[in-house]
Formats: sequence, C-alpha cells, structure tokens
Amino acid sequence: MTTTAPASAPPSVEAESKDLLLAYLDALTLAEPIQARLWQMAELTVTQIAVLRELRGGPRSSGKLGRAVGLSPTSITRLLDRLERRGLISRRRDSEDRRVVEVHLALDGERLLGEIRLLRGSPLHRAVQSLSSEERRRLTSGLRRLVELARDISAREEEPQ
Repeated sequence: MTTTAPASAPPSVEAESKDLLLAYLDALTLAEPIQARLWQMAELTVTQIAVLRELRGGPRSSGKLGRAVGLSPTSITRLLDRLERRGLISRRRDSEDRRVVEVHLALDGERLLGEIRLLRGSPLHRAVQSLSSEERRRLTSGLRRLVELARDISAREEEPQ
C-alpha cells in the first residue's frame, strides 16, 4: 500500500528545485527576442553587453572581468578579442605589474551602450513595472543570488584539482 504525503506537507527541495528551474527556462524564453534584437541592432551578444556594462565602472583586469560575467579565462580572452577588433574596448598592460592586462571601455563602446535601449517599453519591461516594489526587490535579490551561486560553483569546478 502506498502512502501519500498530507496536503499540508511542505514540498521537497527536489520538487521546489524542479519548479524553479522550469520557471527559469520560461523566463529565458522572454530573453530570446531581446537577444535577437540586440544582434540585429549591434551584432552583440548579451554577454558582450554585460562585459561592456562592467567596464562602465572603470578599467578592470581581464581576470576580474571574466569572474564578474561568469566566463573562464579562455572564454573572456576570446570575447575581449572580438570586442577589441570592433574598437569597443582596448587592452593595456598595467604600468606597475606588466603581467596584468587592464581592459578599458573605448569611446565607441560607451557610445554603443548609450544607444542600446532594448528593454525600455518591451513587454518584459512593462511586466517588471507592473510588479509591486516588494516583488521587484525580492526577485532582484533572488536572481542575483542565483547568479552568484551558479558562478561560484562553476568557478570551483574549473579550478585545477
């Protein structure tokens, strides 16, 4: 005879995780049209835009930049190569430590960031605005925490054993 959990039993971590991952996949589908539009407008990926946005805060080493956007050293180097060929960033050796390469946002990169207003007025933007202030804060906090944890786990898995 099988027994079922009472209706008041809390959902299992596995069931909650599954629900969250499915909701996340649904949310990703909202990003697809935005990504397509971004490519049509500027031939940039969302990750490339994230790198340019990180550089708005000032020059960063390629290692710190890679960690900030969740890319391995090899991946960030390739991405920076593409952005540099397009004149959106520049790389310079640190004057104090020549082993460190600083990445700078070029004027064309700054200009491009100013031109891209993909989300404003989109259905996703309007949906976010229709959330309550508390819902926006909780969702922002939860998504940032999810990204942070996933990047930390990914970084640990890439570390040499």
